[in-house]
Amino acid sequence: MELRRRALRHVDQAEYEHFLKYGEQAYGLTPQEIKGYDHELGEERAFDSVEHSYPEDYYFDIVEADTIVGRVLLLKMGHYFQLDFMVFDPYTRKGIATKAVSEALASADVLTRHEVRARVLDQSPHAVYARRILETNGFSSTGNYFVKGRRRRFSLQRN
Repeated sequence: MELRRRALRHVDQAEYEHFLKYGEQAYGLTPQEIKGYDHELGEERAFDSVEHSYPEDYYFDIVEADTIVGRVLLLKMGHYFQLDFMVFDPYTRKGIATKAVSEALASADVLTRHEVRARVLDQSPHAVYARRILETNGFSSTGNYFVKGRRRRFSLQRN
């Protein structure tokens, strides 16, 4: 398993098919959002999203034998980073996501400065596995949210 960082948020046919199957249940995507992905894929069946990419975000492809088998995203949300990850069906339950999340956190080095949060929807067919992946990577559960690190607070001192 190898992580490859991208400068832009990339969506391709494999991810689109994953969203078609699990988007609403696992990720909270509306049918309109999923249809928008299909429209943007165009004839190439892949796109790099310039308007949804930010320099402070981290976009990783999970690669096995030169095939993209999933994604890990760390998205800056004000004072914390939101962690999202997916592994496409033929590659699940092999420890790939657990390792990819660990490597993405180490590579991005965001925990030295920020809290990282991940949300697991109860209705997700992957909820049990996602929780296990997060707990194995040191996240603590607070309801449907998992948290690692802590928010750094700063105060100004007057002289």
